[in-house]
This record gives sequence, structure tokens and C-alpha cells, in this order.
Amino acid sequence: MRKILVRLTLVLLVLSVVASAQKRSITEKDLFDFTWVADPQISPDGSMVAFVRVTVNAKKDGYDTSIWAVPAAGNEEPHRITSGNRDGSPRWSPDGKFLAFVRLTEKDGKPDAPQLFMLSMAGGDSWQFTSLIKGAGGPVWSPDGKWIAFGSGTSPEDLAKQDKKTPSEHDSDVRVIARAVYRSNGSGYIDYTHPQHIWIISAPRTPEDKAAPKQITSGQFSEGDFNWSKDGSTVYFTSERVAEPYYELQPTTIYSVAATGGEPARITSFDVSTGSLSLSPDGKRFAFVGSP
Repeated sequence: MRKILVRLTLVLLVLSVVASAQKRSITEKDLFDFTWVADPQISPDGSMVAFVRVTVNAKKDGYDTSIWAVPAAGNEEPHRITSGNRDGSPRWSPDGKFLAFVRLTEKDGKPDAPQLFMLSMAGGDSWQFTSLIKGAGGPVWSPDGKWIAFGSGTSPEDLAKQDKKTPSEHDSDVRVIARAVYRSNGSGYIDYTHPQHIWIISAPRTPEDKAAPKQITSGQFSEGDFNWSKDGSTVYFTSERVAEPYYELQPTTIYSVAATGGEPARITSFDVSTGSLSLSPDGKRFAFVGSP
């Protein structure tokens, strides 16, 4: 009996040592093995979910992102649907036949300006349909699927310079800092001389469809949270019309602008900081995430 107890004690001691060896505190290196799922988008018919898969790129001290899809029923494994390493913001067309997204490519080994790409869900490779010097992002389909609104910091002066620029020319890297907040974590220096404005472009159905984007807002302040009206005639947006808004709590102000362009109209303002503005199905109310 004593021998059995000794053997049992030794077995328990070995199991305890093995278990303790398997347990350890988390370290910063474990971050390299993490995988995230972000920005899930349900297809119009509810059958599929497109999402962004995020992994760590240790060599470049950043993140790789790709777009994947999975049946909403969960009866199949997720599969990758875009080939880029910096793809994001997947947005379904109203008929579910296309997926617009943002891709960040590299030029001369450095990140280039992000541009809009289109993917046909029927198959084939995706294709680029914007080439703005300051990039494009945040695609939003019009209700009829004919247009896409997006944001860009490109100005008319940039377009004129792009047309005239010779290969030997280069932009100056001198920065004049005149504001208290001048950098953003992850994105670097904030360029206040190129505010994000609203542009629209005809939604391409094939790589051969070529269309020129049109800027429909302007001025010294950026716009965000784009929403189309239900009839597609208007684009709603939020904007802080203050030069340095970080010195005090700012209200949220919602504006509207005709899809053809023109002077924006102020709709309403309230003392809550908001994000993810969304128009209700009847087009009469806005939902949002807020911080009183």
C-alpha cells in the first residue's frame, strides 16, 4: 500500500510540474500570434458576411489586413476573397453582386495613398477605380447602387500639380507646426492643409468602366460619417467647423449637401460626441454611438 501511495504521489508531482511548465505569463511577443476579426459587413440578402482579418507583421512593425467571407449560417469555413496585404473597409453593393473596398499599396518600398477597389462576387480579380493623389477611403454606396461616395484630402491644386508634375520633381518634406495637436498615433503627421472632403464616383461594373470622381464639398474643414438619403439625391455628413476643436468639447453637427454638389445645409446640432452615424430605414432619424 505504501509503494502504491509513493508511486501515486510521484505521478501527481510530475503532472503538477508539467502543468506549471505549460502555464506562463503573457508577454509582448504573444501579440505577434494574435488574429483579429474587424468590420463585419452582412450581405444585402443576409447570406454572407464579409470581414477584415487582421494579423501582426513583425518585420514591418505593423498589421496586415485582408478581406474574408463566411456564410452567415456558419456551415462553412471562412475563405479569403482579396489578395492584398492592406485591404479593408469592405462594402456590399445594394444588389450584393459587388464589394467595394480600400487597398493600401506600396510605392518604392513605402506605403502609397490608399485607393478604392472593386471585386465582383461572381469571380475574377479585383480592380482599382480611383487614383487620387491624396488617396480615397470610406466608400458608401448610393441606394440604387449607381454611385459611391467616399472621402479624400485631394484638392483641385493637387490635381493640377499631378497633371503637370515631371518625374524629377518631388514634394518638400519640411513641416511647419502651428497647432497643438499635429500627430496621430498610427497615421503620423496630421495634414490640416488637406481636409477630408466628400467625393462621388460612378460605380464601375467591369475593369473597363472608367469614370472621373467629382468633389462635392470644399472648404477648410473635414467631413465624415457619410450617409446617402433614401432617394439618393442628398448626402448627409458630420463636420466640426472649428479650427482647433480639441480645446473644448464640441457638439455634433449634421449637414446635408446635394449629390450634385453645392452649398451644404445645416440640419441639426446637439451636445454629444458621436460616431458611426446611420440613417434609419424610413430616412427620418439618425442612429449613432455617442458619448455625452
